[in-house]
Amino acid sequence: MSIDEKHIGEEWYTIISNKATGKIMLMASTKRQDELKSVSVPLMDEFRKKVKVATRDLSPVYALYCREVFPNAMQVADKFHIIRYAIEAMQTVRIRYRQKELEKRRKAYQQFKQEQQQRKEQYQGNGNKFKPKKFRYKEKRYVNGDTTLELLAKSLYLLFKYPNQWIQSQRERAKILFSLYPEIKTAYQLCCMFRQWYSNKNINQHELVIDKRLHDWYERVEDEAIEEILNFKSLVERNQQYITNYFINGHTNAIAENINGKINKFISSNQGTRHRDFFFFRLNNYFS
Repeated sequence: MSIDEKHIGEEWYTIISNKATGKIMLMASTKRQDELKSVSVPLMDEFRKKVKVATRDLSPVYALYCREVFPNAMQVADKFHIIRYAIEAMQTVRIRYRQKELEKRRKAYQQFKQEQQQRKEQYQGNGNKFKPKKFRYKEKRYVNGDTTLELLAKSLYLLFKYPNQWIQSQRERAKILFSLYPEIKTAYQLCCMFRQWYSNKNINQHELVIDKRLHDWYERVEDEAIEEILNFKSLVERNQQYITNYFINGHTNAIAENINGKINKFISSNQGTRHRDFFFFRLNNYFS
């Protein structure tokens, strides 16, 4: 079974789907564990103990729900969510440096305004007409034509990829970026290292091998001491068992994400969800 959340209209829904059939088992307009349990137990009582695997995100609500409603199920953290958190942590390092550059520009503009005000007062004191100047922020342009701010903004996309996937312009941009900001380079390398560990090529590897490689990554993160990556490492440590369960059979929440995409198409074809009853009637006929 796959458990995921979906925002429809102005409300959050919990969707529980069957990976084998691709159908929705339960859709409830709540994310509270007690409400989910009270709704689902009567409906699933005949077979809920037969569920062997439950894939989910890292919500503690869903963790408790799975333990109580699917007591015999192995819980697996969804790989898509974990990789997204890893990339977000790495991208946050880039954003931090970009914010520092924006701060420099802001302070330069504040200084320019103060200087303009002083000039205006001097001109008016002398009885002269004041002509304001335009603010110009001088930025260095690198060999690829980017300024520092452009470099940090445009690097967003290349950091999602592995180095062997970069096109020529991205290779040039990455070379400049990493030379200017070694911390971004280190964060990127740690993210790639984690993603390689999480590769489907490692499915069915011995658990000791998986555990050893993960702890090697932990040590590397501790050595580098990048705050954002340390925060992600803490997330992985707290959910390590659920994350490493992925390597047993490679279970993911892909079916739930696929259903979410189809629901989005339903919302588009219905021009939203204003006629809520009819919308859920169609959804029920198609997915249940």
